[in-house]
Amino acid sequence: MNLKLTPLNIFTSVCLVSAVYLLLFPDTARFIGTISLLLLAVVCFISDILFRRYIKQPSRIWIVQLAFIIFAAVLVVLIKKI
Repeated sequence: MNLKLTPLNIFTSVCLVSAVYLLLFPDTARFIGTISLLLLAVVCFISDILFRRYIKQPSRIWIVQLAFIIFAAVLVVLIKKI
């Protein structure tokens, strides 16, 4: 089994752990936050699979996925300001 650690794998894991935390301690968060974190984890997982399929070099996967995460974060910040 060929396991590769990538930024989107790490981000997916963080999203899943956060969603489980929100489910275990419902007084500190809302149900919508849990659902959105689970959906974000699914989107990150699917995009990680697509990036792995089309980019074969590990160093390029890291660069492209980090750029993807930064682009998505900037886009979210810009949308929230509007």
